[in-house]
Parts: sequence; C-alpha cells; structure tokens
Amino acid sequence: MTTLTEQQKLVSALIKAQKEFPTMGKTKQVGVGSYGYSYLPLEQMLSLVTPVLLQNDLSLSQGFSYTPTGETLLVTKLLHKDGGMIESQLPLFLSQKDMDHPKKNQTHTWGGSVTYQRRYSIKLILGLETDMDFNMEEEEKVEDKKEDRIKRTPDKPNDKGEPVESIKDKNYGKPISKYAKDAVVTKMMNLSLKYPDKKESVIEKFMKMFDITQEGIGPDDIRTAEQGKALTLLINEIDSTL
Repeated sequence: MTTLTEQQKLVSALIKAQKEFPTMGKTKQVGVGSYGYSYLPLEQMLSLVTPVLLQNDLSLSQGFSYTPTGETLLVTKLLHKDGGMIESQLPLFLSQKDMDHPKKNQTHTWGGSVTYQRRYSIKLILGLETDMDFNMEEEEKVEDKKEDRIKRTPDKPNDKGEPVESIKDKNYGKPISKYAKDAVVTKMMNLSLKYPDKKESVIEKFMKMFDITQEGIGPDDIRTAEQGKALTLLINEIDSTL
C-alpha cells in the first residue's frame, strides 16, 4: 500500500516534471479546411515526456484490465521510484459500427482506438493539453461562422412544397468540434467507470433520440454538435460532475 510520504514524493516529482516538459506542438494534420484538425501523435508525445519523467524518477505504464462484467479497461499508471503511484482506469470505448464495417480492418480499427485513448489517458494523468486548438468559447465562435452543413434528405414535402424535417434529421446539422467531442467522450468514459450499470441506458436513450439502429456506438458515432449536447445532458442527469 502506498504511504502518504511516497505519494508526496510523487506529486513533488510530477510538479517538477510539468515545469520541465517542452512545448508540444501539433505536428500531424487530419482533413482540410473547416473540418481539419491537427494533433500530436502518441509516439511523439512519449518521446517528449519520457526523458523528463525519467529525470524526475517517474515512469509511465499502460496495459489492460477487466471489470467483473468483462468490460475492457485501459489502465495507465504513473510510478515513482520510491513507491508512489497514480492510476487511471478508463473503459475502452470502441465504435461497433467501425468494428463491423466490411471494408475496415478490425485489427487496425481496434489499434487506432487504443492509440487514441492511450494518448488521452497520458494527457489526463500528466496534466497535459497538447492538441486543443482553441478554448471552448473561441471554438464555438469558429463553428458558428461555418456555412458548411452535412447535407440532409427530407422525408417528404409539406403543403407549401418545402422540406419537412423528421426525427432522423436530428442526425444532421453542425459538425461537432474536436474539443467538444473529446469532452463528451471523456464524460462517457467516466460514466462507464463510475456507473457501469447506467451506461447502457444512456446509450439506449441517445440512440433512440437520433434514430440510430446499429448495435452500439463509439466516438466516431458522435458527429454533430446537437448529438454532443444531447449525450452530455443525458450523462449530467446521472452525475453532472463527470
């Protein structure tokens, strides 16, 4: 069992390391224009933080564990040489749609999701923020200026010959920003960890709201700002502190 002194040494070492971490710019670009974003890949992040951690007698460890119900957990540990440890456990959040896609390699899809969540877990446990382009207010302003919308196909015309929005149209609208999506995914992970018995009900309500008929959802299924807000509200009904 970790003692108070061991934890104090770890916290002191982490504070010192945080002061010494180099600037971490976003080096990889995905997409173009309004829908593009950049981020720092996992391997580059590790190459920057590992030397500083080692200089401060710290090390990172990541692996897998399982809940009693068989759910996979990504376990991230920050260890100090004198025995102190901080541990994070996040449910492995996979997109069932992508896993079942006939044209996608399941191994690559699984690996990509693991890499994304490994990077996210390291950011959380070390207190890093490397790939946030804007703060939330600034990003909302940018999103509001976008004129591009995901095209929708109305079900039928009304009496005036104009399109009528259906429930299915809730799947469309302004694309969710990467920052907002990351925030929702984190809340969902925290919900799964703290209230594993509530996760399925939230997903079912979300899928019903947006007429999603596939089996299960993952991060890639949260595509619009409206979907992100809806999922956040559903989670907040259970625990707004997540």
